[in-house]
Amino acid sequence: MSQSASEEARPALSRESIVCAATVLIEREGLRSFTMRSLGKELGVSAMAVYSHFSSRGEVLAAVLERFMATMDTDPVPGERWDDTLRRTMTSIYREGVAHPEISSIEVEPGSGDEGLASHTDKIIRLHLNQGMPEDVLSWAWAMVDAYLTGFTGNAVAVRKEKARRERGNASENTEAPEAPFWRSIVDRAYTDEAFAHGVEIIIEGVRGLAAPDPCEWYTPEDAGEGPLLAH
Repeated sequence: MSQSASEEARPALSRESIVCAATVLIEREGLRSFTMRSLGKELGVSAMAVYSHFSSRGEVLAAVLERFMATMDTDPVPGERWDDTLRRTMTSIYREGVAHPEISSIEVEPGSGDEGLASHTDKIIRLHLNQGMPEDVLSWAWAMVDAYLTGFTGNAVAVRKEKARRERGNASENTEAPEAPFWRSIVDRAYTDEAFAHGVEIIIEGVRGLAAPDPCEWYTPEDAGEGPLLAH
């Protein structure tokens, strides 16, 4: 195929196609290896062609993270109680973070993380404010939820990677796994899906304690699915 024919067969470059390619590349090669040059190679274009749509690597990363966060189960559910909202949204964020650790790690990239999380953060905050959760309680709850999600997800990924590494090592050496120290069995059990769910319940009880004597009768409005969330 001639170069001109190859160029005609290649899909037109767009922000969406760049973000999709960047997502695939980051998941395959890792965030540390991601550059504008490698992205251009993935797309079959020069790095300068990518720069015609994004001004920097950081801007691409922010767009990748924003697209990723939009896949979470965080839309308002009419009539849903606040604690059920926390269970649903936190579980979705955790599961996606564990399933896509390289994409999730963009959150800690200076600049890119904040920009990529902006829409998601605004959406979640508006969701709970519209349920009637007081702003001070939401601020306290946000600190607990954010720290828990970040820490638990990161440790869950690390524990699974370490477990897989040990299993590969034993398989390559054709030996039985040595008896693990007692603390290892505790750590391995500490970062399971079941353990995560228990932690969510502890946070929910913590919110109730912080809000007391408020009865915490906070619900998503029944008409929440009919339009954009209300601004506060």
